Amino acid sequence: MPRWVWVVLMLLTAGIIGGVAGLLSHAAGNNIPAAILTGGGAFAGTVALLLAIAHYAGAE
Repeated sequence: MPRWVWVVLMLLTAGIIGGVAGLLSHAAGNNIPAAILTGGGAFAGTVALLLAIAHYAGAE
């Protein structure tokens, strides 16, 4: 698969995880700005993890 397809899949996965984390944070009683920050942190952490996995998998 082309590299751009992997990047799109990583960003979609991170977006879903970030959105779910933000919704769960809001459902737990946090205000909207705190939930957005939680979702953003989950998004950034997921992107970093997936890029590290992709780098490791590509380095043979």
